Amino acid sequence: MRRRRAAVGVGLLSLALLTGCTTPVPGTPDGEVVRPSITPSREELPQHGQCTDGALKTVPCTEPHEGEVVAIGQFTGLGDAYPSERDLRRSALPACRTALAVYLGSTDHDATRLQPQVLWVSRDGWARGDRWRLCTVVEIGPDGQRKKRTGPLKSLLKAEGFAQVQLCAQGSPGVDEQLKIVGCDTQHKAEAVPGVLNIGAHTAPTPSEEQVDAKAKEHCADAVTGYVGAQRPDVFASWRTFGSQAWSEGYTTVVCYAEATRPFTGRLWGLGDKPLPN
Repeated sequence: MRRRRAAVGVGLLSLALLTGCTTPVPGTPDGEVVRPSITPSREELPQHGQCTDGALKTVPCTEPHEGEVVAIGQFTGLGDAYPSERDLRRSALPACRTALAVYLGSTDHDATRLQPQVLWVSRDGWARGDRWRLCTVVEIGPDGQRKKRTGPLKSLLKAEGFAQVQLCAQGSPGVDEQLKIVGCDTQHKAEAVPGVLNIGAHTAPTPSEEQVDAKAKEHCADAVTGYVGAQRPDVFASWRTFGSQAWSEGYTTVVCYAEATRPFTGRLWGLGDKPLPN
C-alpha cells in the first residue's frame, strides 16, 4: 500500500513525499478468495442477503455468522480452460466491490474493516460448465481475523454504523509501511474518515504517485477538517492507496486518515477545538 502524509494548518497544506509500497496492510480491506473443495451448483448457493458460516453453509442472520451474500454473478469471456487465479480475481473483485458498496449503502467501505470475500467454482466445477461467483461481505477484526457478527450488515453504512467498523491505526498511515490496525476504543494515532476517493477505473492504467497525490491532498485535507470539525495544528491529513497490482482488481481508491501528532484514547470525530484526548 502506498502512503502519504500532509499537514493541515490554517490555509497551509504541505506534503511529505515518501517511497511508495505495495505491501498489504493487516486488517485493511483486501479481497479474500475462498475455493470450495466440493463445488455446488448455482441452485445450491446461498441467496442474496443470506448469512453464511464464512463459506457456503447458510445460517440465520440472527445467529453468529461470518459472511453475508451481497451478489451472485457469472464469469464470462474466460474460455473453457480453468483460468489463473489472477484472471479470476480481476474478473470477480471489481464487480464484487461495486455490489458491496450498494449493499452497505456507501462507497466508504475501504475506510472500514468490512471487505469483500469472493467464492468461485473449483476446477472440477469449471470443467462441468459451472461459472458462478459468489460475493459476500466479512468483517475483519483488529487481529486480522474474520469476526462473527449477529445481525445483518445490509445498509449499515447508510445509517450510522460507520463508527462500528471504522479503521483505526496505532501508528502513522502517512509513514508506516505496515500499518497496525487496532480497536478504535483503544489507544491509537489515526482514524480513517468518511469520504473515500475513487481516482479512476480499474480498466485504465494505474496512475502515478504524483497523479494520486494531486487528487488526494486537497480532498483528504477537506475530509479530515470536516470529520474533526476544525483545522488544528495537532491533526494531519494522511492517505493510503492500494498499489498497482490491486488497481486491476478494482482497488482504485484513496483512503483518508485523520492523524494526530501523538497517540490518544477517544475519537477525533467532531472534536472541534477541544483538547486532544489523553
